[in-house]
Amino acid sequence: MVALTEAKRSLIDRWRSEGVSEPLLKAFEKVQREDFLPELLRPQAYVDQPLLIGHEQTISQPTTVINMLMFLDVHSGMNVLEIGSGSGYVCALLAALGCTVTGLEIVPELAVRASRAIEKAGFGKSVAIHAADGGGGWEESAPYDRILVSAAAPEVPRHLFWQLKKNGILVAPVGIIEQRMVRCQKKSDREIVEEDHGAYVFVPLAGRFGEGNMENSLFE
Repeated sequence: MVALTEAKRSLIDRWRSEGVSEPLLKAFEKVQREDFLPELLRPQAYVDQPLLIGHEQTISQPTTVINMLMFLDVHSGMNVLEIGSGSGYVCALLAALGCTVTGLEIVPELAVRASRAIEKAGFGKSVAIHAADGGGGWEESAPYDRILVSAAAPEVPRHLFWQLKKNGILVAPVGIIEQRMVRCQKKSDREIVEEDHGAYVFVPLAGRFGEGNMENSLFE
């Protein structure tokens, strides 16, 4: 426990020196990453690397998660969709930031495990995890202030812009062999401002809108 606490504090101190916002640091401090990991991997919870969580899926490395949340620019009271929730860890961080969260996970066993971890962490009232193919979003809780795609889409998932509010933001890793983190802000139904935030590595998005299955975009 002492080693975990020291490793966690080291990450927080480093991120603070790099300009990460205090609300994000407080959320990271509040949520215990080890509670979202398989038992054998808990001692590695604050090693800054991705870890396997089963079913060929990973929990992203802490710095990647923090970067994605910075790009997402979330604020308390926002309605957020996460696609590819995996362990449920990012959903818990979003809840700790004061958001209402819908999480979609295509692997039923992971969705059940994530729901239990979120309940145990005390965020059950703020987060709803659904075992579903999240590539098409989740219209029942739309529109969203923010959409986070936590798996690599073959191209920018423009079909999801219809579930974003005006001035809403979507963040997603995009690409098949080489992936770029893309931030898209919806200025209007026909005006999307895109930013490239560099190279990342993610497992591919599964399901209907995953590699080899991407449907024609409504914006093409």
